[in-house]
Amino acid sequence: MTIFDIISHTPFWVWILFVFLIMRGYAALSEREMNVSQLFILPLLFLVWGIWSLKEEFNFNIASLTGMSIGLAFGILVGWKLWENQPRLKNKPHSEKIIRAGTPLTLIFIIIAFGSKYCLLVWLSLHPAMHHTVPFSALFGVITGLVDGLFWGGTLNLFSSWRKMSPYVRGA
Repeated sequence: MTIFDIISHTPFWVWILFVFLIMRGYAALSEREMNVSQLFILPLLFLVWGIWSLKEEFNFNIASLTGMSIGLAFGILVGWKLWENQPRLKNKPHSEKIIRAGTPLTLIFIIIAFGSKYCLLVWLSLHPAMHHTVPFSALFGVITGLVDGLFWGGTLNLFSSWRKMSPYVRGA
């Protein structure tokens, strides 16, 4: 099977998701205003995608769930550390919105996350017997959890520091 065959057999929704994710990553390069809840869109999207993948590909077997839990925990720690030196969230004056500084980290992690998931799913479609192997289902879970954990760690780092400083939270 050629690369063209693989790409042409990829469902159309995957390419729509890829374009959406790249647009989000590109937007993250620049400072932008947002509601606090918007911080959680990418982590939630990747978490839902990860859980859905574990159900669809491995029927939530113990190896994939354990792998995802381990990957998620490690990814949160790494994501937290990577975002420690990033600019903090700021409150927009006279508004309940926040200002998030631009960073290339989001786009980089989107590309890594999408690419790793795409490669794992292509591998599974080319080698269907891997659905039933413990090592591959554990690896799939670890990678899925790790890439989602990176987003959660960074988001929680930014949110935590903002929450400590925000007059909107302190006054509530």
